[in-house]
Amino acid sequence: MKQIYVIYDDSKMPGKEIRTITGDKSFGETIFKRVTLKDRMFAEIEKIRQVAAILTYRGKGDEAAIFDGLPLGEDVTVIHLYSNFGLADTAGFGILLKKAEYMNEAYTAFCDGKPAMSFLESAEAYKKAFPALIAGEYEGEKVENHVFMDLSVRANFLTFITGGFDARFFNALAGDEYTVTKRSTKKEKIKAEYEFYYLLPDAMKMWFVMPYDYKEDENGASYTMERFHMTDIAIRFVHGAVSVDELKDILDKLFYFIGLRATKPVDADGGRKIADELYIGKLEDRMEELKKYKEYEQFDRMLAMGTAYAGIQEVVERYKSLYQKLAGGNRRNYHELAVGHGDLCFSNILYSREAEILKLIDPKGAVREEELYTDPYYDLAKLSHSICGCYDFFNSGLYEISIKRDLKLELSIDMDAEPYVEVFREYLAKNGFDYALVRLYEASLFLSMLPYHMDQPGKVFGFLLNAVRILDEVEACTKD
Repeated sequence: MKQIYVIYDDSKMPGKEIRTITGDKSFGETIFKRVTLKDRMFAEIEKIRQVAAILTYRGKGDEAAIFDGLPLGEDVTVIHLYSNFGLADTAGFGILLKKAEYMNEAYTAFCDGKPAMSFLESAEAYKKAFPALIAGEYEGEKVENHVFMDLSVRANFLTFITGGFDARFFNALAGDEYTVTKRSTKKEKIKAEYEFYYLLPDAMKMWFVMPYDYKEDENGASYTMERFHMTDIAIRFVHGAVSVDELKDILDKLFYFIGLRATKPVDADGGRKIADELYIGKLEDRMEELKKYKEYEQFDRMLAMGTAYAGIQEVVERYKSLYQKLAGGNRRNYHELAVGHGDLCFSNILYSREAEILKLIDPKGAVREEELYTDPYYDLAKLSHSICGCYDFFNSGLYEISIKRDLKLELSIDMDAEPYVEVFREYLAKNGFDYALVRLYEASLFLSMLPYHMDQPGKVFGFLLNAVRILDEVEACTKD
């Protein structure tokens, strides 16, 4: 049986326009739906049992290792695969790989006239063709296919990266170049998202993508929206493509939106009750949900061994103590409610710096006007958990939990958030919001999310350690 060796060529960097989204990352390092394009491609390649090895070429320094990894004189097929081509058809890609076992001459699969994948009949033939392959100039016998999409073209890249809608399991999103249709078996949720827009004050509608064509059937409900060929801020933020100056541009718009939110007066008891439900009641309910998982006790043991806490409940109690200290009783003005998005995090904000357009998607929803109103700090806490809490880095797996020499646990996140945090603090202060309160409420968000991410227990524990870190900062703020 003929073995297959795959060389994944990740030497080509994205062009200037695409780097506004990916930062300094290569095509292979680009994250799509929480997984790098390289890992996504490797997962498809590894499904084919005839593949003996996958080697990565990033530049001239890898040339010797590539040649050393190929078995000269043996009956093999060598595939050269370019990282700037994404998979539009994974099934078709698998068929191409299986055909490689039977190829006795050179072939090339093209995409829009460019070689995307070349098949060489031996290691010797590959070594001879290597300079032309690296230059993207090698052309074997043409293989007809519709497998690839050229991601070096900005329009294609945007279509590809924004087409992987990361909806929760109960949602389904589909669409074409011009529209997106969101569907769910949860009719009430879809109805509330649809009605939300039409209940908004007119001055706020410009910030949201307008839903239309609401439909219900026995299987669920759906609505349609215009498709904006813009990435959400989360994608660019985790790739390091949002500069501090650009964050200021984004916050200019977001705080303008926050400033024009419709508000209504509420008596102090009513305002406190709403805040307590959001920041205490919801947390308590979610902790009860979390206790149903077998991992709960494991989390307790890990906290007890690697932190100063005996378990999750002790973290929750510390949060409640700080809540009473900073927000309980009459320590905060609870005389006003505001219309809130309800989930104002980076993944729900579409932004184009070139066009200076910012649009909000996926609001919490409402079916009555009074349901639009919430605690004025809630949207700020959601925004903070993207900027200060690095929420999107957890979703992309860009964090690490390690054991230090003193056997304590350490959480590391793959970014320096401090410059962004400082800018956010300035905007909060200019607009009359208390930074310590925003971070406190943000800690409750991380704790409340725990049961909703139990498909990834490692991420849940990361959230726990992050909440502890936030509480440390909040307590430090109270001593300043």
